Parts: sequence; structure tokens; C-alpha cells
Amino acid sequence: MNYSIEIIRLGAVILITFTHIRHSFESGYMYVFLEQVPLYGTLVLSIISGFLYTEVSAVKPFLLKRKVKSLLIPFLIANFIVIILAYITHIFGMDVLNRLEFNSSLITTGLFALDGAPINPPTYFIRDIFIIFVMLEFIRNKNYVLLIGIICLSVFGELLLRYDILILFVVGMIYSKKARFIKGYKIQLFLISIMVGSMLFLLDSIYSRHVFSIALFLILIDWKVSFKEVGGYSYTLHLYHSPIIVVSYPFLVHFVDNPYILVFLQVSVASGLCFIVCSLIKKLNLQFLIGGR
Repeated sequence: MNYSIEIIRLGAVILITFTHIRHSFESGYMYVFLEQVPLYGTLVLSIISGFLYTEVSAVKPFLLKRKVKSLLIPFLIANFIVIILAYITHIFGMDVLNRLEFNSSLITTGLFALDGAPINPPTYFIRDIFIIFVMLEFIRNKNYVLLIGIICLSVFGELLLRYDILILFVVGMIYSKKARFIKGYKIQLFLISIMVGSMLFLLDSIYSRHVFSIALFLILIDWKVSFKEVGGYSYTLHLYHSPIIVVSYPFLVHFVDNPYILVFLQVSVASGLCFIVCSLIKKLNLQFLIGGR
């Protein structure tokens, strides 16, 4: 097993966790750490997904069936649970929805994310990755039923919520297919990525992050290191950290005034509870909740 993948993926998910904590920092290094650095999480995960597709998924049969189990079902379950929690709090007079309302949009957008981010926001990435696999399956096997679904989603909703995920997914695929060639020029490509990213950063382009993410992937992907298999925990953290933060924040802020400690506690509570949830899922043989991981 390439344990560097496990480390990169876990690190990326932890960064995504930081994007959903609540804080009062509006400038300075803490603002950069909490608002700018975490944006790299989704970008790096996109590259890894493309890399793993070519390395693992593409050589196994029944691609779409496996991705329904590993991506679509956990995505729907994670959002359905949050919808149930939202309804329960609504009954007790607490409205926790800030983007959606208690109408059909709670199903079309909140659950299925047809035209926007779902009720559990970070899972939009899982939704887009699944759609990318659907498109790949159509290209590979010319399944025109899938084409009809792709067209309908494009017409009545949004095919992809973020197209940069697709672009970086392709970057990961290219790296896998051309790894032997790229490894001979890895340092040069890394330095070029840093230079281009720096130029885009000076031009205040949001795409500087994408180029820096490619550089980060290049330098870490072949890192020889021993590590544990933490795919199940990483996926659990990705799926459930946001609702845990939303639920725990009012209690934490009631007892904690220090903004630094509040940040630390939000991440710690989300990480710790997700570890417990992951352990229970495995102990009770409910791995379908996290895609069989």
C-alpha cells in the first residue's frame, strides 16, 4: 500500500474540517490559517481521486456499482441524517437552516444536491466525484442510459458544482499514466509549479491554489513512510465533521471565551467523535455507512 496516500488524504480532510469551524478572526496569521490554507484540502483530494481512479478503480470490474456503494449511498445517508436532525430541531423551535427552507428544496438540493451544495456542505465533493465516475463509465462503456441522466442533470440542475474538481481529477489521472516519465522530471515540474503558482498569486488569481496543490501532490506522492490504514476514519471525518461542529459549537461557545481554545475544541470534538463513530461502525459491521472502508 502507498501509505503516503493515506497521509495526504487524512491531511486534506483535516484541512476541510477547518473550513467549517466558526471563529472571530478577520485578519492576521490565524485568519490565513483558518480561511486560506484549508482551501487546499478539496483541491488535493481531487488530484488523489484521479490518481486512484487510474491506479485502482479503472482496472477493476463493475466500476459504477462499486462507486454507488462507496460514494452515492454514504453521501445520501450523511445528508439524510442531517435533514432528520434539522426537522427535529425545527419541531423544538430551533431553525438551524441558513441556506435552505423546509420545502421541496430540502430534498432536491439538501439531499440530492441537484442544483447546489447539499445540507451537509462538505459532501458536495463526494457528489461531484460520483458524477465524474458516471461520466467516465459512459465514456468507457457507452452506456446511453447514463448519458440521459447526465443530460437531465445538466438541464434541470448542475452537472458539477465545481468544475475545478474535474480538472484536478484529470491531473491525477495524467500523473498516474505518465508516472514513469514524470518521475524523471519531478523536481523540475515541482519548481515550475511553484513558479507558476507564485506568479498567479501575485496576480491575485484564485488558480494559484490549484497550481500549488499540484506541487504539493508531486512532492508528497512518493514519500516513503510507514502509516496505518485510516481510509475509514478519513471518510467518516469528511462525511460527519460539519454537523458535529454545528451541533457542538453552541455548547462550546457557552463555556469557552478564548477564540484560540474554541478553534482547538471544535476540531478536537469533531475529530474525536468521528473516531468513535468510525469505531462503532466497524464494530457493528455497518461499513456501508462509510462506503465499505
